[in-house]
Amino acid sequence: MAEDRQSDVWQRLLELAERPRGTGSPAAGSPRTTPASTDAPGPGHGGTGNLKQSNGPWTSAAGVADDLAGSMQTAKNRLGTSHGDVGAEGAGLASIAALHTVRRSWERRLGDARKECESLGGKLRQVAKEHDENETATKSSFERLGR
Repeated sequence: MAEDRQSDVWQRLLELAERPRGTGSPAAGSPRTTPASTDAPGPGHGGTGNLKQSNGPWTSAAGVADDLAGSMQTAKNRLGTSHGDVGAEGAGLASIAALHTVRRSWERRLGDARKECESLGGKLRQVAKEHDENETATKSSFERLGR
């Protein structure tokens, strides 16, 4: 039974990670389902050779990291609430001491995961910003060359 609950929690986290921020499921062709691509020339491609880039995947991933950080905090809060006054009710039982040890371990893990997600969100936003700045500078350089 506990295994089923654990499986449900992981399934919800995976679904959250797969979903674009603020929507239901990813739409075909969205940054969540289609990586940045090249319109490469050659057999079977018929393209122009222009690289198509988008900040969408980076900012979308940052949003998912933010959502996961929030989920980790919610899980940590629920863990504390669900344990409530177990210690007072079961004072003296060896299993209560073990339960507290396990709870503290999970609280540390959830806290560490939340911090990592928060850090990752900022880093992904920075990548998007730097990528956009580089793209703008490169385009400007080519325009100055008349290409």
